[in-house]
Amino acid sequence: MEDVTGAQLVAEALKAQNVEYMFGIVGVPVIEVAMAAQASGIKYVGMRNEQAACYAASAVGYLTGRPGACLVVSGPGLIHALGGMANANMNCWPVIVIGGSSDQNQETTGAFQEFPQVEACRLYSKFSARPSSLDMISSVIEKAVRTSMYGRPGAVYVDISGDMVNAKVDRSRVREVPCCPPPPVSMADHIAITEALAVLKGAKRPLLIIGKGRPSGLYLSLGKVGQASFTHHWER
Repeated sequence: MEDVTGAQLVAEALKAQNVEYMFGIVGVPVIEVAMAAQASGIKYVGMRNEQAACYAASAVGYLTGRPGACLVVSGPGLIHALGGMANANMNCWPVIVIGGSSDQNQETTGAFQEFPQVEACRLYSKFSARPSSLDMISSVIEKAVRTSMYGRPGAVYVDISGDMVNAKVDRSRVREVPCCPPPPVSMADHIAITEALAVLKGAKRPLLIIGKGRPSGLYLSLGKVGQASFTHHWER
């Protein structure tokens, strides 16, 4: 029989999903999450502002294809991270934001820095949820990580109430959730590729612009070929 805390479950779930980096600012009630993350082998980087932490975590997502984690405290701490979440969503960068919040039994009572965090993050993320119990933490983390990478990559948010951070549960009650596989790769339409190649062969001064933008992909601009012009974009 072994008891584990909510903070340990969050850290272990992130590690199980191959999340290697965490950026954030510690404080009540998430300091134990940062400590558990380091104990689990996640590289924690302390920042001076939550927005900068979210930018850094989303940059890791852009560079590696796997989301970086951003850890923030409740209320204003999370609000500062919203800019980074919106930026990640617009640029298709996977990032998972984990925010502490007031205790569940203090909701609607004006608890310290109480704020409707799950609802607020829905405007700036692909997925926003709070685990209903300790044994659901691993499942919610897995879904968040998977959602951040699949389809159009973007930001996701997981809310952890203060009383869940240090609460304990027997490890035998916690279901192990395997690491989600890499997202499926979308291929360009074969007819569009054939058309692009045909126009490219007939172009006198072709120009290829390849880059990462919103939405991500490859742009082919051939300018005028006789009286016609051709521009095509392949989604990632």
